[in-house]
Amino acid sequence: MRKPSLRKSTEDAPRSQLAWDDLQTVLAVARSGSLSGAARALGIEHSTVFRRLEDIERRLGTALFERSRTGYLANVHGEAVAEAAKVMEAAAIGAERRVLGADARLTGKVRIATSEMLGAYLLPRLLEAFLEAHPGIEVEVDISNRHVDLARREADLALRATLSPPDTLVAHRIGEVASALYGTPDLLRRFGAPPPLDAVPWIGFGDGMSDVLQARWLRERMPDIRPRLRMDSFIAILQAAALGVGVAALPVFAGSQDARLVRISEVIEAPRMPVWLLTHPDVRGNARVRALQRHIADGTPALLERLLCDGSVCDRMVPPPPGSPTRSTTRPPARRRTAA
Repeated sequence: MRKPSLRKSTEDAPRSQLAWDDLQTVLAVARSGSLSGAARALGIEHSTVFRRLEDIERRLGTALFERSRTGYLANVHGEAVAEAAKVMEAAAIGAERRVLGADARLTGKVRIATSEMLGAYLLPRLLEAFLEAHPGIEVEVDISNRHVDLARREADLALRATLSPPDTLVAHRIGEVASALYGTPDLLRRFGAPPPLDAVPWIGFGDGMSDVLQARWLRERMPDIRPRLRMDSFIAILQAAALGVGVAALPVFAGSQDARLVRISEVIEAPRMPVWLLTHPDVRGNARVRALQRHIADGTPALLERLLCDGSVCDRMVPPPPGSPTRSTTRPPARRRTAA
């Protein structure tokens, strides 16, 4: 009696109707809710996503999404395929992370995600010396206030100012952000030094930034202030303040670096926002990631402290608003000062 052919049994085995590219397409559409969003996530054309999805549904013999004018919503079949794709994606990314974590070379690319303010006013000062010391390493910075998923390898490191870093990541607290009030020399000439806070124009925070510590401080300590301009971007608020639109509460590490601004108050007596350096456990052993992580962790505290001493400072600070703690602060010596 002849033994069954291994080749024949393999050929007779059931085959999936879906390849990995198909699963990625369905998952991208399910996550974004649109063909254009899926195309951006996959780095392909909108029309390609449309054709792929039509072909996938034809092969499966069923629709995976409910189409409407507002976008694509996965039905029960689409959700099942997307969930299977997530499992496969997690396994693939996990394997990549483990391989990446064992890389001992000080060459290649390191991706770090951060916010607009940290990316504009803190990271450049830190990265200059790092890049000079490590010519084989390239650093790619993703500047966005959106959440970046380190588990999906959207970045290797994240530099964030937050009260609560994710529990799933390795988090190192490397500093804290102090804030103060800033205006322009022209504003001081118009309103005096120190300017009366109830008379000067103010730049406030839009609804999208209502929970940041500076916005909370303004609401709690100066409830009668009614800013005529509100913005939901620290970069935009800083630029408006530097152009003389009004007084703004800004992180000192940013305000001190703009020569157009003058610090008109002591450091705000409010909880300071911690700065965290985050990474995924699987990539901690990667040599280039570890090198950048160590450089940022070592350099950030001293840089934040030094920036407290930089910039123009008003000779006579505004008095603390009603209800503020009376604890006195020692003002670090400024390198440049304005005339009273």
